[in-house]
Amino acid sequence: MLGGFDNYSASKASAEILFHSYFNSFFKNNKKISAATARAGNVIGGGDFKDNRIIPDFFRAISKNKTMILRNPNATRPWQHVLEPLSGYLKLGSLLLNRKINLNIYPSWNFGPHKVNCKKVGEVITLFYSFLSIKKKIKILKNNKKMSEANFLSLNIEKAKKELDWRPRLTLKQSVKFTAEWYQSFYLKNDLEDLTHNQIEYFNKY
Repeated sequence: MLGGFDNYSASKASAEILFHSYFNSFFKNNKKISAATARAGNVIGGGDFKDNRIIPDFFRAISKNKTMILRNPNATRPWQHVLEPLSGYLKLGSLLLNRKINLNIYPSWNFGPHKVNCKKVGEVITLFYSFLSIKKKIKILKNNKKMSEANFLSLNIEKAKKELDWRPRLTLKQSVKFTAEWYQSFYLKNDLEDLTHNQIEYFNKY
């Protein structure tokens, strides 16, 4: 069911509704065009430097020896390494191009982690501190009412597992390890190309 009372969730639902209208109006019976939407969980991994994202903000704080500020440490999110949804997108794209997906299946897909990877923000940040073996420095915002956001987010991936034979491969600890190693190498100015290739090779062995 599509919905969401907070801005983030509502924007995702709005995009899906718009796609669904175009799909039913123009693409559903079009044999020349394949179309689908795909959603991922809370993606972490090297190469993300966008502001106001929990992991890039964490490593910026660490690099400057500043305190990490958490807006909502008790919010639960479906954490996954970036290679997980990318593997799903590539598999979905390949099957679409080769017309190997049943046209009767509604073309919206979730690529998220196993339920065990759905953890609180504070727990994941603590795991990063533990992996880096550094003292935890966290400030929690009190009475934060600037915006409304869901306290629990998750994705149902049963459809992708059943129809695409896709499933997540990494544990949360492996995802954190991959991510921490990449940012450590970045700030130490080490060779990121080799590290990235090694992580992809490791991922593909699963």
